[in-house]
Amino acid sequence: MKPQIQFVSGVEEIIVPRRIRLTKSENGETGTATFIFINPSVFSLFSNSSFSEPFLIEGMELLWDNKKIKTNDIAVFFKRGQPTIIRSILIFKNSKEWFNFLNFMNSYAKETGLSFTEGN
Repeated sequence: MKPQIQFVSGVEEIIVPRRIRLTKSENGETGTATFIFINPSVFSLFSNSSFSEPFLIEGMELLWDNKKIKTNDIAVFFKRGQPTIIRSILIFKNSKEWFNFLNFMNSYAKETGLSFTEGN
């Protein structure tokens, strides 16, 4: 399976996140990844009458090589009554979860052309 992000099970998000902000604790054991999506394609499901089943955006899944990372820490922001932005936060509780996330990001970056820029 190619690396992908899903907000609705079985529906690949085709918009690449605008920003992914990473933080890590001083001891390197824990951290966060905050994803920001502007006008993600999942919003088009709301207006697409051919989507036969009702759905909810209940979380974000990172899928690759038959592996999955899931978070339910998600917020949708609206502008003029329309959904515009999704913010999702992954929390890593140990170095294994951090390593799995980096494994996904390496695969996802190769697939999408996403690159890393170190912050201040």
